[in-house]
Amino acid sequence: MDIYDFALQMELDGERFYRDLAAKTQHSDLKIVLEGLADDEQRHYQIIEQAKNQTLHNIDANPSLDQVKNVFSGNKESFLLNKESVTKLKYEQIDVYRAAFVKEQESVELYKKLAGAATTPEEKILCEKLMHEEEKHVEVLDDIIEMLNHVNDWVEAAEFNHKKPF
Repeated sequence: MDIYDFALQMELDGERFYRDLAAKTQHSDLKIVLEGLADDEQRHYQIIEQAKNQTLHNIDANPSLDQVKNVFSGNKESFLLNKESVTKLKYEQIDVYRAAFVKEQESVELYKKLAGAATTPEEKILCEKLMHEEEKHVEVLDDIIEMLNHVNDWVEAAEFNHKKPF
């Protein structure tokens, strides 16, 4: 398996992961975020395909990639893909955001590791591009989690209004 095929499969699995979660949630705001993440994974897939098709030389298969775990593979047993568990989380949407945040952090670390082990400049550029894309997801999810935490922390009264200045 070469780096392109590995990355294509990972982005495809990521898209499927987020679409499955979106289909199982009843909260429109959570569904919008999950579908947006799925759309981004699909866009990443297209970026990888374009990079693969524009390569002027063949990238040799890297047998060590067969040993690397795709962060989205094997999630069928995950509590998040269990419809009953997602229903139980309807009041705890933050748990779904946190789980997505962890997956995106894992993706960043994996692409960073793959960039460090890249054997060609093209592989390194691709991995770094994907790493930066996943870092954007981490940042967005972190912001959402922080906002949701503030809802639990703030009391809406004049004497307790301690908003940060912009």
